[in-house]
Amino acid sequence: MIDAAPKTGIARSWWVRLDTGAAERLSGRLAEQRGPRAPRPSAEIRSQAEIEFMAEAGRVAAMALRAAAVACVPGATTAAVDGAAGGVIAAERCEPAFLGLRASPEAPAFPAATCVSVNEQVVHGIPGERRLLEGDVVKIDCGVRCRGWCADAAVTVAVGRVSDDALAMIARARAMLDEAVAMVAPGRRWSQIAERLQCMALEGGYGLLTELIGHGIGRRLHEWPEAPNSLSRSLLTHRDFTLLPGMTLAIEPMVAMLGGSPVRRDEDGHPMGVATCVAADGWTVEALSGLPSAHFEHTIAVTREGSRVLTRLPEGIR
Repeated sequence: MIDAAPKTGIARSWWVRLDTGAAERLSGRLAEQRGPRAPRPSAEIRSQAEIEFMAEAGRVAAMALRAAAVACVPGATTAAVDGAAGGVIAAERCEPAFLGLRASPEAPAFPAATCVSVNEQVVHGIPGERRLLEGDVVKIDCGVRCRGWCADAAVTVAVGRVSDDALAMIARARAMLDEAVAMVAPGRRWSQIAERLQCMALEGGYGLLTELIGHGIGRRLHEWPEAPNSLSRSLLTHRDFTLLPGMTLAIEPMVAMLGGSPVRRDEDGHPMGVATCVAADGWTVEALSGLPSAHFEHTIAVTREGSRVLTRLPEGIR
């Protein structure tokens, strides 16, 4: 396992680098302490033709995730899992949207087609020579660019026989994604969905990953708006938004085991996230508890009737 960064560090992912205030929000500074806020970018509204391009990227992402999930067997390396997905993307003449991505100008470029994160690794795991073991919980995150349009999806895979606790956690995270997709409707505020995801995680006895959030998606992999999976003062005061037909979002709930630890809350009573750190590779976000986590993601388009999933995976993987 890669040595973790100092445990006082804050896990800051590309999800939260959508505006200049992200780092300050993560550091715990309140909005009113930062001075005047810059105008918030508005979400893009996609045409039907543009959504179809994204659906093609989503189809390839779904196929790539299916191949990667099948490759998750005891003894396989995480590099082999990534290779299975990358082969599909190449065969479909698309681009892996994660390859070469940087979280900041000074950060190392991401070196693979997918993020493969095992057990206590929450997200952004760099594929390599680590071999999967019976009972591992593997998160695979895949971004695809097709004709200049992006789709982003993730799945959690159990390697062989895993514990009942791990299976329950995986099922809860998958149910959270299904619930969020079902709740998408024009006129609904995102905070309503975030509150429901928060309740589902806490009712199941799991911790939230509050610094890792969903996002808008389109020409770029990560766009406005931010779509967190829990409530916070900043969401309720200035980051909330109304769903409109033509919006395209990557929805990605994540949960982690708590091992009996209580859920910490901030001064407003909102749950705080599971403590994490970034490993020495500059990318892999790990739970400091060493306990497993689960992550699912779909790219969706808001329609007049509700939502359209653009990254629907085959039956059995979802």
